[in-house]
Amino acid sequence: MLEKHAMTEATLRPAAGGYTPAAKALHWIVAVLVIGLIAVGIGREFMPKGPERDFVTMLHKATGIVVLVLMFLRIRHRIANPPPPPEPGTPRWQATASEIVHWLLYAILLIMPVLGWVGSNALGRPVSMYGLFDLPTLVSENKVLGESVYDWHGILGFTALGLIVIHVGAALYHRYGRRDAVLARMTTEPAR
Repeated sequence: MLEKHAMTEATLRPAAGGYTPAAKALHWIVAVLVIGLIAVGIGREFMPKGPERDFVTMLHKATGIVVLVLMFLRIRHRIANPPPPPEPGTPRWQATASEIVHWLLYAILLIMPVLGWVGSNALGRPVSMYGLFDLPTLVSENKVLGESVYDWHGILGFTALGLIVIHVGAALYHRYGRRDAVLARMTTEPAR
């Protein structure tokens, strides 16, 4: 019975190989940054107004722009280096759901930083890149627009969080439920 459910290296090797090292690096860097951005975005709402909150907000904005740049690189890389095909035996609906979740995350991670940038500008605030320089102003001051855009920024943040939970849950399901190599494709398995 244990042999049937034992996870060995042989059972965790993807049939189609893994993602490229660049795809893995971009995935994990963006993942860490986005989880941090969501945590900071929520946490800063509970901070009193003042220099500490302003500093955290500046870091949040600048890191959001870094994610925007990394997402353009990630999509460019994905187009040039398509991901490996689904593992054998993966139901079509799961492969389709995976594609939908991935592209929704990509879209949100492109749109959210732009909304944050526009929202900041509309509220008369610059977007500083870690205090080194300010990004160009995209829109003139308009408080109504700024508040509306920030509302959408927050909605997309919680939507991204939900999609991340689905994504992580699916990866863990494949690793521990199906006992296949989907997770290994983005971690240990070399590209073929």
